[in-house]
Amino acid sequence: MLHLYENRLALLRERMKSEGIDIYLLANSDPHQSEYLPDHWKCVEWLTGFKGEVATVCITPTEALLWTDSRFFISGAEQLRETSVQLMKLKIDISPLQWLEQQQTAATRTLSIAGDLRVLFGPIAKFVTQNRDYINDLWNDRPDLPLNQAELYPVVYAGESAQSKIGRILDATGHQPLFLSSLDDIAWTLNLRGSDIACTPVFISYLLLSDKEKVLYIDPRKLTPEVEKYLYDIQVKTASYEAAPIGQYPEEPNPVPLFKAIKNDVEINGFRAAMLKDGIALTRFYRWLEQELTSGKTVMEMDCVNMLIEMRRQQPLYREESFPAIVAWQDHAAMPHYENCDKTNVAICGNGLLLIDTGGQYLDGTTDITRTIGIGQVSDAQRRDYTLVLKGHIRLAQAVFPAGTRGDQLDVLARMDLWRDGKTYLHGTSHGVGHYLGVHEGPQSVRMEHNPQALLPGMVFSNEPAIYLGGRYGIRHENCVLVRPYDVQKEAPLASPCLAEEQGQYLCLETLTWCYIDTKPLDLSLLNDDELRWLNHYNQQVLDILSPHLNADEVAWLQEKCRPVESNVHH
Repeated sequence: MLHLYENRLALLRERMKSEGIDIYLLANSDPHQSEYLPDHWKCVEWLTGFKGEVATVCITPTEALLWTDSRFFISGAEQLRETSVQLMKLKIDISPLQWLEQQQTAATRTLSIAGDLRVLFGPIAKFVTQNRDYINDLWNDRPDLPLNQAELYPVVYAGESAQSKIGRILDATGHQPLFLSSLDDIAWTLNLRGSDIACTPVFISYLLLSDKEKVLYIDPRKLTPEVEKYLYDIQVKTASYEAAPIGQYPEEPNPVPLFKAIKNDVEINGFRAAMLKDGIALTRFYRWLEQELTSGKTVMEMDCVNMLIEMRRQQPLYREESFPAIVAWQDHAAMPHYENCDKTNVAICGNGLLLIDTGGQYLDGTTDITRTIGIGQVSDAQRRDYTLVLKGHIRLAQAVFPAGTRGDQLDVLARMDLWRDGKTYLHGTSHGVGHYLGVHEGPQSVRMEHNPQALLPGMVFSNEPAIYLGGRYGIRHENCVLVRPYDVQKEAPLASPCLAEEQGQYLCLETLTWCYIDTKPLDLSLLNDDELRWLNHYNQQVLDILSPHLNADEVAWLQEKCRPVESNVHH
């Protein structure tokens, strides 16, 4: 593999030299800002072997640097180990922009960029002489773009017609033309879905909206007669994908991400239905896993990946995973985005912690859940870290906040107990979740970095504090939550009614995910009475909600997992 990637870098450098280019910039992206990419746009992986979703690469005649975030520090280092590409850590090392500005201080440079990096590198854009995809010139067997067909997404699941959405969008833009390139935005707007990107039900296209015309730019081979008729009925024309007027119309300000993030009642009920089905599937999975291990059978990480898919397939309206499952035993869990594959596959045996991050795409909703469970004996250090992460999860789940609060104002709730121990995690505490769309969406988030977007009723996002100790273990607890109004008089009856009225509207978070939280690895001395009540109440809710859908043996097993725990601290 070393020879393969070094040859590709050498070919690129030869092309740069012949074109008079000093620095070549390449992002792991596509023209639609997608998180997951079709094979056609996996240029960073082709050039370097790096497989993470986040990457910015800078190539010079003598250096090759690749920036990524904390989720891929460990796995990225392994993937690049036998290449000359240097891994750079975002938020720790010098940033790509800072590095490029340093290059400018030495001498005037010429840069070429692949894809739209002008926003990211705006301050040095004056040095960009070309915007050209040299990788395409060198990648002889580059895969074609997918030609999977688009499909209708009924209003019974979407909760709002495409005509209504288009009208709202144009009203929000002051009836100025809007050009959409985000595949999630296009799919949501038109109530269409697709299968061009793994785990994300979207289709490759562009969409122009204006009072004059609405045009979907798409390969015509992707349109079924049913979809063609539907587009005609909602007065959306079609044109070839290549004819899209890129750069001729503004993409901002774009109201669609916020519209998409605020779920309507139909979508919210769909989330609840999908989370219920997911809980049933996960209960059966964890019971299967425990039975296999107890009977002495060898269970590999990949066995769990396959069984998770099988359990979900048994549920109505299931379509596919919402992201590739992460089943990580012990030190593998220290990699936030560990990639399961035959090369890294290990047996789950002995003593320690198993982290499983997984999700499903159902026609009525998208799920994302992480559980960390104890296998065999759990060390005191693991118990402490497991409990500190759970305390952060509970603090955020219990959050009550005034309307207008941003996610970065709540982030400290999830980190406070870890910080007291001198620990943290470098990724965000949450991400928005799409409705039968991308499992990661904005504009809302809970993270340390400032995000001006307020948390609004109807938004769904994850709650996932964590800790990662390289070479040892990782822990993450994740549920999905819904922002909803908080009725102070009903939910805090001792509060002064007069004061509540003066303070305006308050919001809180409703947990949507239903899967038991393992109490075996807890250090109960670290949980206060309020946290114990929340944990016991949550596990009891899991039992009450899932039991009607399980058989007697499954209910008996779940009852044991949801048994209340008591503090071992004497007051």
